[in-house]
Amino acid sequence: MRRSKIMVACWIVAAVFFGSCDRSPEAKLAKHVKRGDEYVKEEKFKEAVIEYRNAVKAVPRDPAAHWKLAKASLEAKDIRTAFAELQKTVELDPNNFEALGKLGEIYVMAGKKDEATQIADNLVKNRPNDPQGYILQSGLAVRAGKVDEGIAKLKKAAGLDPKRVRTLLTIGNMYLLKKDRKDAQEWYDKALAADPNSADVHVTRGNYFFASGERDEGEKEYRKAIELSKDKETLRIALAEHYLYQGRMEESEKELNAVIKEMNSQKARKVLAEIKLETGKVADAKPIVDSILEENDKDLDGKYLKGRIALAEKRLDDAKALFGEVVKQDAGMARARLYNGLTDIQLGQIEMGRKEIDEAVKLDPGNARAQLLLGEVSLRSGAPAAAEKAALSVLRRNPSNALAAMLLADSFLARKEWKKGEQIYQAMMKQLPKSPVGYLKMGLSRKLQGKPKDAAGFFARAVERNPKDLTAINEYIFALAAAKDTVKAKKVLDETVAKEPKNPLLWDMVGRFQLASGKTAEAEAAFLKSIELAPDFTAPYYQLGVLYAAQKKFPEAVTRLQKVIEKNDKNVGAHVLLGMVLNSEGKIDEANKEYRKVLTLSPKHPLAANNLAANLADGGGNLDEALKFAQIAREAAPEEPSVGDTLGWIYYKKGLIDTAYPLIADAAVKSKNNASIRYHYGMVLAKKGKNKEAAAELKAALALDPKFPGADEAKKTVAGLK
Repeated sequence: MRRSKIMVACWIVAAVFFGSCDRSPEAKLAKHVKRGDEYVKEEKFKEAVIEYRNAVKAVPRDPAAHWKLAKASLEAKDIRTAFAELQKTVELDPNNFEALGKLGEIYVMAGKKDEATQIADNLVKNRPNDPQGYILQSGLAVRAGKVDEGIAKLKKAAGLDPKRVRTLLTIGNMYLLKKDRKDAQEWYDKALAADPNSADVHVTRGNYFFASGERDEGEKEYRKAIELSKDKETLRIALAEHYLYQGRMEESEKELNAVIKEMNSQKARKVLAEIKLETGKVADAKPIVDSILEENDKDLDGKYLKGRIALAEKRLDDAKALFGEVVKQDAGMARARLYNGLTDIQLGQIEMGRKEIDEAVKLDPGNARAQLLLGEVSLRSGAPAAAEKAALSVLRRNPSNALAAMLLADSFLARKEWKKGEQIYQAMMKQLPKSPVGYLKMGLSRKLQGKPKDAAGFFARAVERNPKDLTAINEYIFALAAAKDTVKAKKVLDETVAKEPKNPLLWDMVGRFQLASGKTAEAEAAFLKSIELAPDFTAPYYQLGVLYAAQKKFPEAVTRLQKVIEKNDKNVGAHVLLGMVLNSEGKIDEANKEYRKVLTLSPKHPLAANNLAANLADGGGNLDEALKFAQIAREAAPEEPSVGDTLGWIYYKKGLIDTAYPLIADAAVKSKNNASIRYHYGMVLAKKGKNKEAAAELKAALALDPKFPGADEAKKTVAGLK
């Protein structure tokens, strides 16, 4: 009995001893590092990051644990954690040159030139046979626009480590950036010879072949990469996306659905939903997103996609709430920041939206969509140099990105650098001869240069390639008219309407053409036909209002519209038009009653909301109420310049000049013949201290209409600017 008691006591002592050892910092470090290493072997990098985090918590000054955490974070695409851990690793172990090199790469990527240069020069000086220093110097050279110098530095690195395929592939990418496909393929071939079993090599070669139009070779390389890689799910999804870019929608969806079926892949579901949204198939996206959220109602990707559905359906308040929730929980999700910013812009919060998009770019510099959207916003806000910078950033990573090339060309056109812009459009026409885009853009360039005959020729070729493109048809008809070929313009218009006699957009086009031809009765009939076919389509209402105001047929118009309303008091179109006519007569209170009636029948009617907001702002009404209606109009008609102008003018009156500026500037560019908008732009420019530009805009407004509302204020301001 005594012996058993002694044994129990021994076991208790042993348990206490070993338990205390297991709880020691060193034991915890070893345990978590071991688990992390196992996850790395399985390529479960997010799980490895968690274990290594626990390891460095146990022993905060262990450089090896910090280095492991940094590498796992890089693999998990968690750049912020990787950056912090690399700094800590180098601090604890200054001789870890591999960590130093990785830190330098992040500095290069973040544009921190001085820090990256210091590390690169230090590595080259102290370790001249280590390729990492030359790799960093190459990245710095390329960021400075010195591609040839960058290639030379990388070739030095490749000579020191001929088996490092990443270096060989990057050289190939640089030659591709220079549009030297022959040398690019030569280096891709060298990478293949160095490591024929590298999935990265086959993926890069696949991307090259796809970009070169060699679809079969591209697919062959991807299939080989899928065979070699453990991450088959990601590569199969990437292949599906390539199919999408090639217009092979059916094959893209087939591949994604196969991945969903075989692997129950949520990632594939999310990509499929995003593709549906990108292609405008919102109804198809809904059940996919529902299935994602059914499995996990807290899935941030699912909420982000639900936000995109709301945005596509113009439910901007819902979209804003969803994106805001995602960003609050994960401020590092670049896609959510991007669409959060886009929603802000559509709500009229231009500066706030620009900041969100800029943050999305910082979080994910390789996100072409974010860069291009930032460029588009910059272009529309009168900053073509910023648009050019965004376009070039995308083109450095993917020289074959057509949207980036178009943005670059558009930035040249905004600065009237016609030759530079047209060189790009001509290249697009050559590379994509069946696409109407290059021809349409060339036509717009010639139109802006005052060459309508040349413009008509290019627009005609755009229409040949897409006979249903109403933008191209519209431009073609009015270019013919500007070139004095009205007979042909009328013939093209009549033939187009004959094909789609119930298309309200075409009847609006007819009305504008007849108005430009001086045939007001025919124009009025066409606009009324457009309204009959689509009562919610706002453009013909505006044109009719202008027509009635020009003819000063106010009493006749009022009588006609009141008869329509007597028959049907819920006729939204009649109330809107009556409000516009009363507005033109100067009967603002009566006009506002009509607009408010419209908004009880159709709460988001853009024209009624916009005109009511403008009247309240200009008539000394409640600016907060005016802002509410202006935001409703902006949500419903985000591209309409008069709507942007009204919202901007209200911000101006509230003293929010920086918020007002991009809205009114964009409206002024689109409405050069509108005296009131030009006046508003001049007043905003004056507040921003741009006196010369302000005076020019105000004088232009007075030249267009010496008696517009605000003319006296414009004259007074011009005199003050002198």
